Amino acid sequence: MSSRTPHEWSKGSFVEKGQRYAALMHSQRREDWQFGFWSALCLEMLVRATVAHFSPALLADSKDWANLRFALGIQASEISNLSAKSIPTSDVVKRVEALVPSFTKEMANFCVLHFQRRNGELHSGALPFDDLDTSTWLPLYYSCCTAMFNAIDVPMGQVFGIDEAATAATLIQGLRDDTAKAVEGTIHAHKVAWDKLEVSEKTKLSKQAEILASRAMGHRVACPSCQSIGLVQGAPGGAETAALEDGVIVVRQPMLPSHFDCKACGLAIKGYSKLHACGLGATFTSTSYTDPVEYFEDEFRAHMTGYEEDNNEP
Repeated sequence: MSSRTPHEWSKGSFVEKGQRYAALMHSQRREDWQFGFWSALCLEMLVRATVAHFSPALLADSKDWANLRFALGIQASEISNLSAKSIPTSDVVKRVEALVPSFTKEMANFCVLHFQRRNGELHSGALPFDDLDTSTWLPLYYSCCTAMFNAIDVPMGQVFGIDEAATAATLIQGLRDDTAKAVEGTIHAHKVAWDKLEVSEKTKLSKQAEILASRAMGHRVACPSCQSIGLVQGAPGGAETAALEDGVIVVRQPMLPSHFDCKACGLAIKGYSKLHACGLGATFTSTSYTDPVEYFEDEFRAHMTGYEEDNNEP
């Protein structure tokens, strides 16, 4: 094995491959099944990178000591990089839990569950990532990643990008913010007031709320107090992507929820932590459509900003 070629079980190789999967993950809409699927593949690379940080030998299947020789970079005629066998991912997770004090049992259980989803996607007719609300898994996902990144001294931004690392920090804080649970009282109070209204009044207010909840203004969701249609609004939560689809430029911007408003019962919730606490913390995607000519003209103008006109070309 060339000294210039990183060992494929090395921390660096796993981190680099994790970057590839992270890029594919974030090229998808947050609501798309592929977002969750690629996140699982990225997560496996990170748990293996964490164990490899301590020693690649800890990844070798002990049933054949040739696997250990491969992990240590010792040439062996009876084994190659294609036949070398590492331990199952579930065992890798157990070793991360044992090696990294901040990697909790809850994190280990989450990783195992996320890998089960991946296996279900690949090896069965099940669709485990379809309709998987990011609020139910993405904050803990990033919490797991943070514990491992800190252990192996790799910045989160190196794998997920600076913008996504900032979003991850907000999601993780939402997990820890116990004060956000007070929002349950606010929701209950609005529900009590709503239940006192006549059926005809509820119907009228719900219809009005649905009309006012324009998709162009935010992400439509059911109000936790009255079940009418309300709007979640937010701020950019990652890098936008642009693609040519059916002759139109489609720009997708990941959004981090920051505010919910229901025009039917009057419930208003501000702050990601409170939204997460009441089940409205799912990241979403803002999509816009632009004519290619206008889009690339804007891109050209942005690129040329700051350049002075030169009238001295020959």
